Amino acid sequence: MHNAPHMKLRLAVLLLAALPAFAQTAFPTDDVALDSLFLLRHVSGTTMNPGTRLPHLVSGGDTWSFFHSFNAHVTYVSESGPEEQRNETFSTNWLTAGVHGQLGERMSFLVRGRVSAEPYTIPEEGYPQILQYVSPEGGQVLLDRMRPHDLIGEAAAEIAFRTTQTSFLHLYAAAIGDPALGAPPAALRASGTDFAEAPLSWDVQESFHHKTSVITLGYSSKVLNLEYSVFHDAISTPDYTEIETDGDIDSSSMRLTLMPTRNMAIQVSRGELGEDDLTKREITSASIGYVTDAVATTALWTRRETETGPASTAYGLELTLRAARSTIMGRAEWVDRPTDLFLTRDPFVPTVEQTAHFTVGYLYDVLAGSRYRAGIGVNIDYHQNTHELEELAEERYGHKPQSIYAFVRFRTR
Repeated sequence: MHNAPHMKLRLAVLLLAALPAFAQTAFPTDDVALDSLFLLRHVSGTTMNPGTRLPHLVSGGDTWSFFHSFNAHVTYVSESGPEEQRNETFSTNWLTAGVHGQLGERMSFLVRGRVSAEPYTIPEEGYPQILQYVSPEGGQVLLDRMRPHDLIGEAAAEIAFRTTQTSFLHLYAAAIGDPALGAPPAALRASGTDFAEAPLSWDVQESFHHKTSVITLGYSSKVLNLEYSVFHDAISTPDYTEIETDGDIDSSSMRLTLMPTRNMAIQVSRGELGEDDLTKREITSASIGYVTDAVATTALWTRRETETGPASTAYGLELTLRAARSTIMGRAEWVDRPTDLFLTRDPFVPTVEQTAHFTVGYLYDVLAGSRYRAGIGVNIDYHQNTHELEELAEERYGHKPQSIYAFVRFRTR
């Protein structure tokens, strides 16, 4: 049993090494081709980025095909502000692979897995990120550090039945997967995948993306998606190599996505997670995403309500501009935090306090092929509202805390 996580990592490495051996096939991007590859457009669970570009590299024929995509950052972070600076090196990464097939003229299916080596490339206590907060629902309580992704992020199968030329009924089932709730996670989002670090609002805005026993039924057309999920509100182990897969289904969610054009997606969703009074919570999410080859932007709003404390709200705006080998990134976030983290009020009276965070970055691709890219870049985090914190907190963070993330990035496309 103790060797199981290492065996899973070896399998993931072997899979990554074997993928380049597949002969690559170019697929057209017209509307008819995109519709015939409907399932391949899903990046996490049944969530898709707007735009006309497939998220994966695809190889094979018309009936059977293999696909894969990956993203890896090797990052050096240096902080300024706190009296004791932290300088560390870590890697964020993920790999998705699977098979897609056609069953006659109307049926198609997909089997997909996603893994991450982050439990081995990031310490259990996470990588440095000033003013980041992860609650118990996110795996373990962390402050000023961001947790790794789980070793296995998705193990799922999906089947679709074409009802018309451009509409589908589809069923998604995952031992580990993403329910129909919220926008795509930042690591897979078209506007967020090039950032070296996670959003500061991750706990409110993204901690619900990784669940077990997920079943989603959906209807999708060119202009709307309507989906309903049931799942188990699982929490990963502190070392992020395992997650509970045999728990009872105790949660549900529903999501409506409108697509006025291929390049725009507007989603609203709501979920009820857990059944224990200490962990039960309701999540409401809304977002607008717009993606072309040159621009990717997302505006997000998320609200989390619990039985035991005040509601927390997060707002976010991401913008990525791409031109030839250069990428410019920007992210702005406003997120509620429990005030007892900063001792600004009576810690026995549960309240929240909003903090503001801004990230800017630049990336230059040394390799910019049609299938793989490799580049070097930098992200700079800047935080506001810290001067309003109590003296003890200001001594901890300094007057104007900020972090610089210098990185090398490898990815498909």
